[in-house]
Amino acid sequence: MERLTARPVVTGRAEGAALVSAEALSFWGDVDAETSRVRNPGHPLHGHALAGRVLVFPHGRGSCTTSNILLELIRTRQAPAAMISRSVDPVLAVGPLVGDALYGRTIPIVTLDAEAFSRIRTGDWLIVDAVAGEVGRRHSG
Repeated sequence: MERLTARPVVTGRAEGAALVSAEALSFWGDVDAETSRVRNPGHPLHGHALAGRVLVFPHGRGSCTTSNILLELIRTRQAPAAMISRSVDPVLAVGPLVGDALYGRTIPIVTLDAEAFSRIRTGDWLIVDAVAGEVGRRHSG
């Protein structure tokens, strides 16, 4: 298993199959809070469910309502298992932090440098350790 050095943003550990987007994602508008599916027909992940996947995307976009959507996904157990990005807006971290306080569940979040980020492909099995600051990657092919 390949090991990638990560910077923890929201601590925790999770694993799952990677779902990778080269485009930013707005949880408010792009993601259906009831199903976790990307509903924006213009987004490359359109139709994909985020639930249980490790979402790999360059950064979030949008407003403070991102936190509300993430919190709802956590509450209904439809949240991504973890999130990996190049940079994290504080708004992206608020939902998982509140989810931990309210429900005892969170979404571990880490950032990767450009080289490590570019190595991940959809379907790779990822083990995100946002305590130790590491992502384990097993290539899907």
